Amino acid sequence: MGTPLFALLPLQGLIEHPDFEVKAVVTQKDKKVGRKLKITAPPVKILAEKSNIPVLQPDKVSDPEFMKLLTELKPDFIVVVAFGQILPQKLLDIPKYDSVNIHASLLPRYRGASPIQEALLQGDKDTGVTIMKMSKMLDEGDIYLMKRIDIEPDDESEKLSGKLSMLGALMLPFVLPDIKEGKLTPIAQDPKKATYCTKIKKEDGLINFSKETAEEISNKIRAFSIWPNAYTFLDKKQFKIFQATISTEEAKPGEIVFLDKDTIGIGTKKGLLIPKEVQLEGKSRTPIEEFLKGYTGTLRKTKSFTSSK
Repeated sequence: MGTPLFALLPLQGLIEHPDFEVKAVVTQKDKKVGRKLKITAPPVKILAEKSNIPVLQPDKVSDPEFMKLLTELKPDFIVVVAFGQILPQKLLDIPKYDSVNIHASLLPRYRGASPIQEALLQGDKDTGVTIMKMSKMLDEGDIYLMKRIDIEPDDESEKLSGKLSMLGALMLPFVLPDIKEGKLTPIAQDPKKATYCTKIKKEDGLINFSKETAEEISNKIRAFSIWPNAYTFLDKKQFKIFQATISTEEAKPGEIVFLDKDTIGIGTKKGLLIPKEVQLEGKSRTPIEEFLKGYTGTLRKTKSFTSSK
């Protein structure tokens, strides 16, 4: 049971492994994507269909007809990877051995919908993957196995997501047989150490140069590299920043400082943010030096970025 790209490698690993048979894939409904609102299937559905695996896309997993289908499959395990719906206990009790979840954090740190982005937002130096026993409560299940990795300075959400997806895919084939054979005893999480993250909203990407430091904004750029992107406004147009470095130099929040003809710094609560790759509304994504070639004159007059149009 999974939906986004993060779920793809764990599914592929099970499909290709000789010791496992994937009886079905359960995923969310196809959605309209992009400016043209093209109906697009979830990545796991595309992979499952290529592998001739039945695909189920219930509106709600609590639907009696879907529950009946799932029960008739008589699965040994249900594996959940970023599926997108809360699963009732009745469903979790269906498999012969257990229902397990791959979660992209070192639980109980960052329970919830956006653990990869939250780790980057907080400037964490490490993260990891937890495979846990599913429970009806949000990411509170007992832990079967946990693996840690470093967060590198150039990791952003897409790159880090790929690393964690691969790690989960490597862990899963070892965990399932050990559960079946009783070799793994799940360990309860410490609720006192639990932290939470929420579903990301478009407005979360808005940069506030007065309230955020250069380091915090840099973390936001990395965290929201896929969506919603980190953005501000220039001449009443949305201005996205995809890559940036920081400096200890200072300027007024939002103020534009020309460091040389190809480089600008933007003042923040503390330090300068130095954009490296940007996109102005209606234009293509481009390195800052290319953007400045066509915008320098107006930029010198504008003098600052704003948090609204």
